Amino acid sequence: MKKIVILMTLVLLLVATPVMAKEGFFFGANFIPSADMSGDAGRGLDSGSGYGFKAGLGIGKYLSIEGIFDRLSFDAKGGGSKVDVDGLAVDLRVNFPLTTLDSAKVMSFEPYVLVGYGTYDAKSGGESNSGNGLRYGIGIEQYLFRELSVNVGYTSTSVTFDTKPKELDGTIRTLEIGLIYHFI
Repeated sequence: MKKIVILMTLVLLLVATPVMAKEGFFFGANFIPSADMSGDAGRGLDSGSGYGFKAGLGIGKYLSIEGIFDRLSFDAKGGGSKVDVDGLAVDLRVNFPLTTLDSAKVMSFEPYVLVGYGTYDAKSGGESNSGNGLRYGIGIEQYLFRELSVNVGYTSTSVTFDTKPKELDGTIRTLEIGLIYHFI
C-alpha cells in the first residue's frame, strides 16, 4: 500500500497544473460509512461506522494543516458489547489542484495525500484505553462553489493502545465522505 501511495503522489505531482490556491480557514463534517480496526486491538470486532469534524488552514498553493475529531463505533463479533473510539489527529495535507471551474480559477478537482499523528480513546463498558500513532491517507476534494466542497478520503492509522498487562497494536482504517466550508 505504501508503494502505491508513493507512486500515486509522484504521478500527481507530474500532471498537476498550477492554479490559484485555496488559502484560509475551513471547517467540515464527515460521515464515516466504513471503519475497520485490525491487529490485536481489533480482535473480535466487526467493521464499524461513525462521524467526524475537521478544521484547518490552507497555506500556499499546495499545503493545508488540519485538525480532525472522529467518533467511531464498532460492534463485537457475536453481538453483545460495543466499542466506541474517539480520535483526535493533526494532519499535514498536500493538495494537487488539477482543474479550474471558472475564470476566477476556483478549483473543481483536487486529489490529496496526508500524513499526521492521532490519539485515540477506546471505551467498552466501563473500561477505557488510550493509544496513539502515525496516520496517512489519500482522497479527492471536489469544489461545488468557491466556498463549498465535498471530499472522499481514506485514512489508515497505526495505533498502539496502552492496555494491561501488555500493549495492543492495531490499525484503524476509515473511509470518509465529507462536506467542507471554506471561509474566503
